[in-house]
Formats: sequence, structure tokens, C-alpha cells
Amino acid sequence: MKELLLLSGLGILSLVAEILNARKLIYPLVILGLLMNIGLCIHDFGRSESIYGMMVLDNIALAFTILFSFIAVLWFLMAKNFFKDDTNLSDHFSLVLFAIVGVFILTSYTHMVMLFLGVEILSIPIYVLAGSDKRNIHSNEAAFKYFLLGAFASAFLLLGITFVYGALGSFNIVQIASGAMSTYGLSLPLLIVGILLILFAMAFKMSAVPFHFWAPDVYTGAPTIVTAFMSTIVKIGAVVGFYRLFSIVLTFYPQYVRLLLIIAVMSILIGNIIAASQSNIKRMLAYSGIGHVGFVVLGITMLSASTPYVTWYYLAAYTLAGLAAFWVLIIIADKDNNVDISAFNGLVKRNPLLAGTMTIALLSMAGIPPLAGFFAKYFILINVIDKGFMLIAIIAILASLIGVYYYFRIIIAMFTHTTQTDNADKKIDIQFMSKLGLGIISLLLLLLGIMPDYIFSFIFR
Repeated sequence: MKELLLLSGLGILSLVAEILNARKLIYPLVILGLLMNIGLCIHDFGRSESIYGMMVLDNIALAFTILFSFIAVLWFLMAKNFFKDDTNLSDHFSLVLFAIVGVFILTSYTHMVMLFLGVEILSIPIYVLAGSDKRNIHSNEAAFKYFLLGAFASAFLLLGITFVYGALGSFNIVQIASGAMSTYGLSLPLLIVGILLILFAMAFKMSAVPFHFWAPDVYTGAPTIVTAFMSTIVKIGAVVGFYRLFSIVLTFYPQYVRLLLIIAVMSILIGNIIAASQSNIKRMLAYSGIGHVGFVVLGITMLSASTPYVTWYYLAAYTLAGLAAFWVLIIIADKDNNVDISAFNGLVKRNPLLAGTMTIALLSMAGIPPLAGFFAKYFILINVIDKGFMLIAIIAILASLIGVYYYFRIIIAMFTHTTQTDNADKKIDIQFMSKLGLGIISLLLLLLGIMPDYIFSFIFR
């Protein structure tokens, strides 16, 4: 409960900061508040706290809260210039913080009403942030498209929850699970349709195939700093919200495994294949994210005792690497006003730190050992093979090889290509906080890959 009150309090404080004439204090208070949130989660480990039967703060919820809170701290370090000299400073801070509150709810809900509230509290601020570059027509288009399609997804989610309630007579996911064991009040057609509608809505929020069409356009049109937020923190909320519900659904209704396998495999294939043809880095990372979501869904479908650990590890590896990639992209785009692969030509000569960090991030996303991305995919593929789905494991490995191709296109451009622009010989200077943040992310990607067992035992002790 303390974590929810803290995050909500930060959002409310940001709203009234203008009235209190405390604009300059918002930024350090937000960073301090998120660090305090991590401390509270560590303190509460081992205690399973129920919040009015609507949410539960067990070790799994606390571990994911630590993850997104830490990613949020790094994101705020990266986004410092986004909040600088901004007439809508408090509005932007409050929108981001309330979106984080939505992520927290999705990591800990046990009630279907809280699932809906979590999705909406997360989504509505992102609709606004996607269109926050009001003078950019692409940003306006991204916000409109995301809002329109997101509204349909929310309607599907609400209708699905209604059908599930009609079938089983409860909104509590634990009671839904127990109700599934008896035929009292059970309407199987309603239950099937309800779960399918919820699945479609959550697949949209995760940008999984075939509900992925919004992601490349929205990622490209939205301000890059907002895109970074969507591809990391928002992604964590959507995936964990999906996991908390479908880990129970799959336990009692294993017939949904085949459908989830189709979604996972199609996401991995389509995401990686289309990403290989992109020259715009934001679109490439968008399609790449679709492929990574496919891997996470594949891991969740192979439901076992290790699923929460593997899901946490994969999200940690992916979001750290994705945040680093967007951080480098933001710095380069700010200097050259270019987000194509050509902007990375000869980057090692302009700033070795940026080139090195981008290389580590891309190698991790490609699944190259000993970085975290390799073991994230390895743990999932081991579970897939243990469950007897050898063909699916082979398809996932081959699709990952396509990912290696387009990630290495950027790496080769950074270290071998030269650019003919006026900025070719200009060094890129970066602020100390950016150096610190990029260094931390690079180190963590290495440590997560070198010591995965130690990380598991520390986080889920």
C-alpha cells in the first residue's frame, strides 16, 4: 500500500507544483521518490500484503515494481532536457507519474476491475504524451491513431471482463480460478468469448501480432523520449498485466496454449522479418520490440515454476538494452536531426562511449553471449524444448538470426562507415548524467549476463 500511495502522491504533487511555486523541486523529488519506492519494495520482500482484496504485494509484484521503478529513474535521467524550459512542466511530470501508477496496478492486481483501471490509468497519459509535440503533424497522427485503436482495445477488455463475470460470477482472479473447477454458474461460451476478448486487448497493449499495427507508426511519430518510455516502462506494465491473468487462465484452461503459441511465433517472425527492412531506427526498434514481446509470450505460455523469474529477467534485459539504444538515438538526433541508420555512420570517431554503449545494447537484444539478452532467450528456449515444442524453438532461433542481421547493420555503420554530412568530423559531447546512465546500463547488461543465477537468488530470495 505504501508504494501505491508514494507513486500517487508524486503524481499529485506534480499537478500542484505550479500552485506551490515548486517547479524546480519536482525533478529531484521524483528521482528521490522513485528511489524510496525501490527501498520500500526491498523492505517489504517476504511479506504478502493484500490491499482490500483488489491487489496483492507479493514477491513477484515487488520484484517487477523494483524493475520498473529503476528503469523509471534511468528514464528521468535521460529525459531531463525533455522537462527543461517547458511551459507544461508539471503536466508532463504528472502524466508520466500517473502512467507509472498504472504500471504498478498491473503488476499487483488480483481483481478484474483493477486490471481495467490499471490499463486505463496507464494508457490515457500515453495518448496525451504521444501527441505532446503539438507542432509536429506526425506526433498528432501518432496520438490520434493510438487513442482510437486503444479505445477499441479498452472496449474489448471491458466487454471481456463482463463476459467472464457472467460466466463465473466473480471479478477476483483467484475466485475465477476456483470457480473454473465447478460447473456452478458456468457458461462456457461466455467464458471462452470473454477470455478471447481480454487476450485481444492485452495483445494490443503489448503490441503482439496481429494487434501490432499501431506500434511502428506511433513509435515513429511520438517524441523519441516518449517512445523510449512506451517501449520500456509501458511494455513492462502490459506484459506483467498479461502474465498475472493468463498464468491462472492457462493453469485451468490449457486449451489456450495453442492460441498463445500462434501469437508468440507470429510476433517473433513478423517482428524480426519486417525490422530487417527498416532504415528508420525508431521503426526498426518498434518491430524489434514486437519480436521480443513474442519471446516473452512464448515464455509465459510454457507455464512453470520458473516463469515469473524468466519473465522478470527477460524484461530486465530487454528494457535496459532498449533504454540504452533510445538514449543514444536521442543524443544523436539532437545533434544531427536524423533518426536513420546513416546517423550512426562513423559514430565511434565522434563519441566512443555512445558507440560502445549502443553496441552492447544491440548485442544484448540480438542475444549474443555473455550479455543479458542471450540468457534471457536461452532460459525461454530451454523451457520450450523441455515442454516438447522443438519446432517452435527452432523457428524462434532462426528468427533471432534475422535480428542479428539488422542489429549488426547499425554496429557496422558505427565502426566502418563514414558520413558525407557537415557533422562528420564534429565530436558529440554529452552531459555527465548521460555518461553515468549509459555506463550503469552497460555494466548491468554485462552483470545480468555473467551472473544470472546470482541475480535470481538476490531478487527472488
